[in-house]
Formats: sequence, C-alpha cells, structure tokens
Amino acid sequence: MQSISKIPGRYYLAIFVLAFATLSYQILITRFFSVMLHYHFAFAAISLAMLGLTRGAMQVYGKPARYAAERVGIEFARHASWFALSSVGAMIVFLCVPLVLSAENVPLALALATIAFVAPFTEGGVCITLLLTRLPYRGGWLYAADLLGAAVGCLGVIFILLVIDPVSATLWIGASAAGVGWIVVRTSDDVRSVRLSGAVALALAVAATMHSGLDLTGRSHLGVFWAKGAEQTGTLFERWNTYSRVRVRELAEKVPIGWGLVRTPDARVDQHHLDIDADAGTVITRYDGDIGKLAYLKDDVINAAYLVQPATDVAVVGVGGGRDILSGLLFGANRIRGIEINPAIFEVLTEKFADFSGHLDRQPGVSLVNAEARSYINHSSERYDLVQISLIDTWAATVAGGLTLTENRLYTVEAWDDFYRALKPGGLLSVSRWYGAEKRRGELYRLIAIAASALQRKGVSAGELRHHVVAVNVGNIVTVITRPDAFSGAEWQGARERLQAQGFKILLGPDFTFDAVTSTLLSDKADQAFFDSLPENIAASTDDNPFFFYTSRFSDFVSIHSWDIMSNNVAIGITGLLIIVALCACGYYIVLPFLRLATRMPMATLTPPVAYFSAIGMGFMLIEISQMQRLMVFLGHPVYGLSVVLFTILLFSGIGSATVGADTSSRSRVTVFRIAALLTTLVVAGLLTPLVTTWARSLSTDMRILVSVLLLAPPAFCMGMMFPLGLGVWRRHHELLPFFWSTNGITSMFASVLGVALSIQFGIAKTYALGVCSYAVCAIVIIASRWVQSIDMSAEKGPVSPEASIAGKEGATIRRPHQ
Repeated sequence: MQSISKIPGRYYLAIFVLAFATLSYQILITRFFSVMLHYHFAFAAISLAMLGLTRGAMQVYGKPARYAAERVGIEFARHASWFALSSVGAMIVFLCVPLVLSAENVPLALALATIAFVAPFTEGGVCITLLLTRLPYRGGWLYAADLLGAAVGCLGVIFILLVIDPVSATLWIGASAAGVGWIVVRTSDDVRSVRLSGAVALALAVAATMHSGLDLTGRSHLGVFWAKGAEQTGTLFERWNTYSRVRVRELAEKVPIGWGLVRTPDARVDQHHLDIDADAGTVITRYDGDIGKLAYLKDDVINAAYLVQPATDVAVVGVGGGRDILSGLLFGANRIRGIEINPAIFEVLTEKFADFSGHLDRQPGVSLVNAEARSYINHSSERYDLVQISLIDTWAATVAGGLTLTENRLYTVEAWDDFYRALKPGGLLSVSRWYGAEKRRGELYRLIAIAASALQRKGVSAGELRHHVVAVNVGNIVTVITRPDAFSGAEWQGARERLQAQGFKILLGPDFTFDAVTSTLLSDKADQAFFDSLPENIAASTDDNPFFFYTSRFSDFVSIHSWDIMSNNVAIGITGLLIIVALCACGYYIVLPFLRLATRMPMATLTPPVAYFSAIGMGFMLIEISQMQRLMVFLGHPVYGLSVVLFTILLFSGIGSATVGADTSSRSRVTVFRIAALLTTLVVAGLLTPLVTTWARSLSTDMRILVSVLLLAPPAFCMGMMFPLGLGVWRRHHELLPFFWSTNGITSMFASVLGVALSIQFGIAKTYALGVCSYAVCAIVIIASRWVQSIDMSAEKGPVSPEASIAGKEGATIRRPHQ
C-alpha cells in the first residue's frame, strides 16, 4: 500500500462534493417517485441508493488492479462523469416515459426503478470507495469531509428546491460531480479523462443554466409529463418543495365538488383543482364576498360539527384550497385560524390565486399561518370552540422518506391530547376520514380507538365514553366528533335533531350504537386480546407508533394476493417486498463473498470483522431511523428530519470520526473508553428522548431544535468513532476493506427497511433498542478481537505498521453505507 505523508487537498474537496451529490440526488428521486408513481415507492429510493453504493464498493473490491492507488484520480474522474451522465439520463427517461401502474405491476415498477436509478449510485459508490480505501489512511479527516458533504447536501437541497425546480437541481448536481472530477484529474497525463470530465461538466452547467432560466421566467421546460398514469396537462401553476409538488389546474364553472354531500348542489361554481404529488386533491373556490352562493357547504358531512353546536372560534388544520375557511364563514364563526404546513399551498392561497379565492387571509376574523398544527397549538395560548381536521392525507412522501407522512402526527393519542388542551370548555374536535360501509371501516375504528384512549387520558371513565363521541356519515366520508366534556341529554337531543334534519346518518352517539367493534372500543373491554382477534390492526396510534394509515399487519403480507394501489396499506406490501430484496442482496454481497473468502482464510480470522461491520451498519441505521421518526413528531415539520436530525447526526459523526487517529493499535484503554461512552450515550439518549420531548413540546421552534441537537449530538459523536476503531483492529486486511465497506452498506440497506417495519409492528422505542443491541455486539466483537490480537502480536513480537491501514467508513446515513 502506497504511503504518503499528506493527502492532496483536492481529494478532500472531491469526497465532499460527491457525498453532497449522492445524498442530494437521492432526496430528489424520493420526490420524483412520490409524484410520478406513488408515495410508497419513495421509500425505495433509500434502498436503491444504498444498493448502488454497495455495488460500487464491490466493483472496487473485485478489480484491485484497475482501481489501484496510482489510478485513484483517473478512475475517480471517469466515474464521477458517468455518475453525472447516468443521473441526468435516468431522470429524463423517468420524466418522459408514460408510467401507467396497476396493482399487479408493482414488482415490475420496482424492478425498472432499480435498473434506472441504481446505476448512478453505483458510479458514485466507486468514487467514494476509491478515496476512502485506496488512499493512505491518515486518520478520520477524509471521512469527516465525506460526512460533512452529506450533511451539507441534506440541508442544501431544502434551499435549492425553494429557488429552482428539481430537474434544474439534478442538472446542477451532475455538473458539480463532473466538475470536481475535472479538478482531481486536471494535472494528470491522462488527456482523455481530463477532456471527458471537462466536457460533461461544461455541457451540464450550460443545460442547468438554461433550464433554470426557463423555470424562473415561467416558460416551458422539462418537467413532469406523466404522473401516476395520467398526462399532466392544463397546469396553471406548479411548485416543488421538500414537502410535495403542488399543482393547480382549471376546472371551470360547474357543479361544485364536495366530499360528503348529502344532496347534489343546484348551484354552479367556478373552481380550480389543487393536487399534491398528482394524487391527493382539493379545490380552490372562486369567492366574491357573497357567502350565500356557498350554501351547499352546509350539506357536506365534514361540517357536521357546526350542527352539533355553534362555534365562534375555529381552528382549521390543513387549509388546502380554503374550503374549510369558507365553511367557517358560512356558519358564522367570528374568528377562524387556518393552519397550513406546506408553504407551497400557503403561497397558492395567499399569493398566486388570492384574487380568485377572495383573499381569504384578509376576510374579517380570518388569519392564516404557515405552521405545523401540533407545534403551533402547543406553544399558542389561543383556545377554540372547534378544531377541524378534514381529510388531511397528502399521500406525499416528504424528503425524509416514503413512510414519514406529514399527517401521521395528527392522528395519534398524544396529538388529540394536544388538541383537547386547545379547546374551550365544551369545545369539539372534528376529524373526517374515508369510510366504506362494507370494506373500509379500518380508519373509523382507529379514530374511535384514538378517541377512547385520549379521552381516558383526560379522566373520562370507560363507561362514560359513549357520551363524548359522535360519528356521522354520508357516502364514503365519516366525521368523528369528540369533546372532553360529556354531552348533556338536552345538548345531544338538539344536536341529533339538527343532524338528522340535514340528512346525515348518525353512526355513533350517546344513544346510538354502530357495531360490536365500536361498542367494545367505547367500553372497558378493549384489551390487547380484543385487538389481536380482529382482522385489521386498529389499535390506537401513538407517537411511538404513529402509522395511522397502516391497518394491515406484516404477518398478513404472505396472504395478500392483490394490492389496491390507492390504499395506504400497499406500503406494508412494498416494505415487505423490499425486505425480501434486501435479504437477497445480503446473500449476494455478504454471504457469497464470505464463503469464497472462507476457503482462503480461517473462519476465526474472517468472521469477527464481517460481523462487526455488519452490526455497525444495522445499529447506525436503526438508531437514525428511530430518532428521525420520534424527533420529527417533536419538531413538527417533517423537513426537520433532514435539516436537524440527519444534519446533526452526520455532522457530529464526522467530528467523532476525526478524533480517531491513524495509530490506534496500542491504545486499548482509549478504545474501551470510546466503546463505553458510545453505549452510555445511546442508552441515555434512548431513555431521555421521550421524556424530554414530552416536557419540551410547548417550547418555541428554536428551543425544540436546540433540545433535539443536544439529544442527538453525543451518541452521534460516539457512533462516528466506530468504523475507524474497527480499522485499527483489522487494518492488516487492507485488501478486504472494500468488502467490509460493502458489508456495512448492504446491512444498512436492510436495516433501513427493517427499521420502518419494526417501528410499524412494534413501535419506535423497540426499534431504537435493537439498534443499541447491535452496537453492543460491535463492542463485544472489537474488545474480544483486540484481546486475541494482543496475544498474537505478543507471540509474533512484531506489531502491525500503522501505514498499512486504509481509510474506512464508519457508518451509514439515509443515503449510503452507514456507520
């Protein structure tokens, strides 16, 4: 192995830019998948990225002569150029090909996505593997640059999408990757590599400049032509951000759209259609100040709470196109607070189509705020007669991943406890969801289960629950209305008469029963045995298990013969499919190479490092996913999963990695101290996170960010040391480092899917505990190996040279092989 005293500075820049590019590109294809396929596929982007990076590492491992130390610069430049070309090419093909996806074609869609998008990450994996395993190991500084690049990437893409569209962003990312390849190779004698990287960088930079200009000026440019099998025509407005892609198209004057209208309106209304990721939709209604034209809104069952009792002060969660704001005005509310989390939707309503919608934000008594509902309500002193949540289901994957839906945090026991605290005495919480009398009762049952648990937290006895819950139905919509104070006989008598006069069907009420399931839920008989006996998982979702939409169990996966692609439960099937794919990848990239190596090396020598680096990959990803899920609920905005959680983990892991020097072979006491610090900080963070986040939930956003950083930084710092420590023990096997890295990466891929599955099935806390156990395995292996190595070194009387060690990788992030 070549040894030099100093690594040229251009390699630090190179690994920084490539790490930035790979993570940013993964986030962008997460958004593309959510828009053009379905949000369930967005989660596959994480697995595709890790699979590609692992393939790149194995490519370096399998061709040691081609990727020798003296060819690092040339090969880096060539593969960086191919990363740029393949990433842009895959994106263009994905945009232009009509994707008509039926339920039976789900596996085919995953296969095509794998073929298209694994290739760019493979090229990026070769680049990063070359720098980390073929340059002389001089401590953790090179890897720290890699982690810093990834950290800046996860933060930077948030701001990039605020300025330009994702197609332009992809072009700029490609240009950056090829450009840094040119910087690395420009002093080389390989003229072909210099010309290739320079030409690719220049061409993509020109294309990115032109496309950005077209987008910023509103002219026609490359965009989404097909989404979810439908051609995207008639677009009046389009905005991408890290939450979703929002599009507005004209509907013209026609019979108004309603969700649960008890009768067809006679009026004709001019409306625009607003959709989120080409799926979930709402309407923007033309409003000229004549509220009488909107009388049909009284016939919509989502507004049933206004008939139960009048509401003066109203909070609308999820403003959308402003329909619930108009309902509040129609029913005479004096003060309406509209809370909308998505800044693009907020822009549509208050700027782009403000004239069309009647400037709702300027109507007397109406105020709109761009915020997350729970976060806003928790630190606000305002109190309401009614909190209304109507069909909040974006079916859009945030940049944090496909199974971290924005609205999950609205449908938990803790969330309803927050909303109950925001009510005035006698105030109502109204939640409307989809419903089917025969086959789609799962969401109704889960709403009732949440209500029962939340009300009992407020001191309502099980025997009195039925006096606090009302459910009304029209068509495929059910509205569940609850309040912490019981309905008196006179209050319910008046409410029942008004609801029935309007034509709404009452499913539940103080003197109404629906079926055996809801009756049990509103009693003291709803124990775990009862929930286990049901065909669906309808247990109350909590902040530890916030997956409200997923009522299927993973144990049912093998019996699912047909997936309804419009059902959120398809995510369970896709996650199960990804687990199978990840297991196959583990067999191909770990088991088969391991068996081949076992014919040349003693098992006692080979097994410990493979087990160690596999456990690191599992542990880091399980910790990362569980903390991201928990702290996104605490922080309020799903985008904070990147801008706070992942950024903090990457940054402090890099700092921790940099503290590990090139020579660790004789510092056993320091190693033991580092391992003890890791396990201690992990256990403390796991115990403190639920306690601290509950205590601090009413703090301002800035303070909640600070609390999150303080919870994440210590364990992240310690996790960052583990890969360099492993290299200190097994540095003699420098030729196997790419294999160790790929082992780490492919187990990270497996853990990324498994972590979500475990969180859905068992809860976030247990997933975190499994991550801690993985690191405990690492600690046992490394301490035992050091003890064995010290005996061997004493016998041989010849210590291993520090210069034999090679740069390694200590873990994974959401986009690549993990710590």
